[in-house]
Amino acid sequence: MAKLGRARVPGNKLYSSLLMLGVLGAAACAAQIGDPVGSSGGGAGGGAGANGAAPGSTAGGSGSGAGSGSGSVAGSSSGSATGTAPVASPLSVSPADIRLGDADPTTASCATSGEELVPFRVLTRLNRAEYDNTVRDLLGDTTHLALTTLPTDYGDGAFDNNAEALTIDPTLAQTYQQVAETLAESAMAANSPGRPLILVCTTTDNACVTQIATSFAARAWRRPATTTEVTNLVALYTATRTAGFSFDQGIQILVEGALMSPNFLFRPEIDPTINSPSQHPVSSYELATRLSYFLWSTMPDAALETAAAGGQLATRAGIVQQVTRMWADPKASAMVTRFPGMWLDTLNVTIAKTPDSTIFPQFNATLQAAMQGETAAFMSSFMTGDVSFFDFIDAKYTYVNQTLATFYGIPGQFGTQMTRVDLTGNTERGGLLTQASFLTVAAAPERTSPVMRGQWVLSRILATPAPPPPQGIVIPPISAATPADGMTFRQKMEEHAKNPVCAACHNLMDPIGFGLENYDAIGEWRTTDNNLPVDASGTLQPSGQMFTGAIALESILKTDTRVPSAVVQYLLSYALGRSVNSASDQWGADQCAVGALAKAFQTTDNSRMAAFVSRVAGIDAMRVRRAAP
Repeated sequence: MAKLGRARVPGNKLYSSLLMLGVLGAAACAAQIGDPVGSSGGGAGGGAGANGAAPGSTAGGSGSGAGSGSGSVAGSSSGSATGTAPVASPLSVSPADIRLGDADPTTASCATSGEELVPFRVLTRLNRAEYDNTVRDLLGDTTHLALTTLPTDYGDGAFDNNAEALTIDPTLAQTYQQVAETLAESAMAANSPGRPLILVCTTTDNACVTQIATSFAARAWRRPATTTEVTNLVALYTATRTAGFSFDQGIQILVEGALMSPNFLFRPEIDPTINSPSQHPVSSYELATRLSYFLWSTMPDAALETAAAGGQLATRAGIVQQVTRMWADPKASAMVTRFPGMWLDTLNVTIAKTPDSTIFPQFNATLQAAMQGETAAFMSSFMTGDVSFFDFIDAKYTYVNQTLATFYGIPGQFGTQMTRVDLTGNTERGGLLTQASFLTVAAAPERTSPVMRGQWVLSRILATPAPPPPQGIVIPPISAATPADGMTFRQKMEEHAKNPVCAACHNLMDPIGFGLENYDAIGEWRTTDNNLPVDASGTLQPSGQMFTGAIALESILKTDTRVPSAVVQYLLSYALGRSVNSASDQWGADQCAVGALAKAFQTTDNSRMAAFVSRVAGIDAMRVRRAAP
């Protein structure tokens, strides 16, 4: 398709000229491009300060400086599932509120009267996947420019939508500018799918330009633009035309300006009183945005915007109605894929390390894709199906293609697509802990790692991770067992853990990982290690329950009361875009909510994820916010 030449506002770089937009004030624009924000806060941190400023005002606020955004390496911003089951509609669910005070008072000191405070929520930047999905729906752009240009957002904890980790610095701001220029130019090119989405009228007079600015800003910023905001966008067009550029190039600059606005790059939520610790309901448009990025990882559609404009999101029944519709939409595959993939760290099994090719020559891109596709399709069946979500622990079926079936030793003829296969009677496979994706993620490049596998179970399945090693302790590397050692790797680890300084943590992790030693570092079944028999006996603390092998461990985990709370904690973290049960939970609101929701998930919702998603969409933490801690 033909593209326009690049128009520039004369005498200025575009992002400098955007200061006249005034959409969040000069300080917000300064944070956008990485300049220091004068106030008690720091520089260009994406999570810096509260979302307190009204449009056109100064948005100082107390905040932290520009973080690196590195976080822990736990999943990626993209990834798709091969053979993922179709997304089903939610089961019927009562819109009755799960209030924080309904939790069991023995699990937390829950509020029973007065205001039930929700934890502070910082300004949220769109992550890379959300940006890519948003410009797809806003401009019809399917080039995935964001995925190939913007840096990966690793998040803070399991998820890449954690607002506190989504910082911004001058380099990222410049990259955003480059991406916005390319997207705007492509969208206005002849026959582009974005052109009719932008040009909502056909004349070239000021009235049409104002209509274009009003329509595009409302969609891009996910709420109606103010008269001042529209005027400032039109001013970008006017300056471009005055410099001698064409109508199309003027609209291109207008679009680019809207894409560089903090109202697009972030998800602002405007507080009635800046930095007030009092909580208040978010606006209907802000709630619509929360729901759309929770379920779809993208902007609200026209139906959701209409519901917001008509006040239909003011009731829990109205929220459930929209969530039911949204869950049935193909765009819900974003959550179906991304939530379990990042929670379990199986979206990209080589994001942190790659298996040693000299030891595991059979590991290649085809096998890796099959491993990831298996877990994606497997977890999708529990996300969307009319089955207990907790069956993911020990289900006697999985999804394989020919590559993975051969690797697992499963007989039969399979194609390239993931196909469901029954595992009844299979003593090696069945349930998540026997899948190669997890077993590869939680291993070293050249050997297994009982420590990593044990810690993975503790943190991801039970949400009770072992503490980090004591500060100042130097942990010596432990190599794979060799014939000269005359022992298995398990025996080497047991020798290491005899050190009293190491024992406290290793006694929690290692006995879990030992039970998975029948699987090598890429998840292939084995009965020997270093030519010696594998000992796959283990123990799960604090109960002291003993088991042998992964399938026996899964049976114990299936009845562990920590599992439902862990699932709820991770889902809330994903839904709210912040860590749950963190230090910011001063009033125990998170702990109360997790306890109440875990109970409701297992009883009222019958452990069906679709019903539980509708429940989470209507809780207080989704509908209200506070401006400051």
